Amino acid sequence: MQTLRGRLFLTYVALVVLTLGAVTVGFLLYLWNNPALERETALRLQLAVGAVTRRSAVLRIPQGREQALRRLADALEVRLLLFDPQGRLAVDTEPEVPLTLSLHRERGLARDAQGRVWLFAARRLKTGWRVVAALPRPSRLQPLLNLLRDDLLPPLVQTGVTALALALLLAVLLSRWVARPLGRMAQAARALAAGEHRPIPVEGPAEVQTLARAFNEMSRQVEASQRSQREFVANVSHELKTPLTSVQGFAQAILDGTASDPDAVRQAAQVIYDEAARMHRLVLDLLDLARLDAGTADLLREPVDLAALARNVVQRMQPQAQAAQVALTVNGVDALVVYGDGDRLAQVLTNLLDNALKHTPPGGEVTVRVQEEAGWALCVVRDTGQGIPPEALPRIFERFYQLDQARRGGAGLGLSIAYEIVRAHGGTIAVQSEPGKGSVFVVKLPRVSSEDPTLIALQREKGTRL
Repeated sequence: MQTLRGRLFLTYVALVVLTLGAVTVGFLLYLWNNPALERETALRLQLAVGAVTRRSAVLRIPQGREQALRRLADALEVRLLLFDPQGRLAVDTEPEVPLTLSLHRERGLARDAQGRVWLFAARRLKTGWRVVAALPRPSRLQPLLNLLRDDLLPPLVQTGVTALALALLLAVLLSRWVARPLGRMAQAARALAAGEHRPIPVEGPAEVQTLARAFNEMSRQVEASQRSQREFVANVSHELKTPLTSVQGFAQAILDGTASDPDAVRQAAQVIYDEAARMHRLVLDLLDLARLDAGTADLLREPVDLAALARNVVQRMQPQAQAAQVALTVNGVDALVVYGDGDRLAQVLTNLLDNALKHTPPGGEVTVRVQEEAGWALCVVRDTGQGIPPEALPRIFERFYQLDQARRGGAGLGLSIAYEIVRAHGGTIAVQSEPGKGSVFVVKLPRVSSEDPTLIALQREKGTRL
């Protein structure tokens, strides 16, 4: 059986058979090493010696001594030997096979002339004579086989068959319990490969449940990724459709003579130029996102003074702020060093300030603050604009996502690019907002200590001090 269910079934059957076999062998070894028949024989010899001792009076008459001892031996079904006070054998009820034993012991083992082993028990009488009772040492194998055949084998067989039946039932149930969710997972995986997203129930052992949860999460992410790709293609098509329509329309106007005078031709050419520039910017943004996603973007790794960078970006954005009648200020620490690409980080801050200025009404304020927090360098951009609705916050960094009420052109890629740039620098970007009270974007980057060896080496190489 190559299936998991079949292997589990055979495993439990083999386990039950091996367990029953081990128990049987262990029990037989115990009986072999603890022979009950030898203990029973030794007890019979002690009782026989005691009986002869109580009838010792009949042994005092020499003429009837042997006959009396033989009658006792027949009655007790043992071999009896009588030794005089000097240790000489006087009577042996089985003289045909001489027995060699030690009279200094009250019980023990003896051997006869044929090499057989005997068990004996001895006792000294009041007259000084010594009586010995002996029996051949019982065989272990035959009684053990008889015990196994008559007493142990039937219940062992019954117990084994019952245990095997229960084990087979348990194996079927357990294999089904384990294999069923795995089979469903395999079917769901094939469906997922075909484009059908089918969550599976979380059931079975804990490990299988963990695997099912991981599969469902993977399926959810694959579905989200495919949906995102579809939306991405649709958004790109939408963003390119408008400028392409304008370019085509004004180019057709020039070709068919609709724009015949110089001013109309110039206006058509200007529209074509502006829309081509818009498409060029969109393509460049898409290329940036693709490189950042693939990890192939060319990012420099050098010390960057985040405070100085923020001041420079704010200074460049002042004309735009003045045109929007918005106060733009920067404050915070004088120097805060991070590793990264200064141009890319300036792009992040420029995108954030551009959005803040666009969504802040005249008379509002946009502030940039650079500060240190628990080993991180923070750049906080705060505005007093219209804010972001709560339902839009989870999607604010999605590509092509734009708030309807704030749609003022652009492709909606600025925050997505900013997010990917910050993530490529090992940092995070987050937003907090409340409608009517403005928004706060927080960029967090790993801070560089002034004692960092790499920073010191770069400073020496460039001959600069940060």
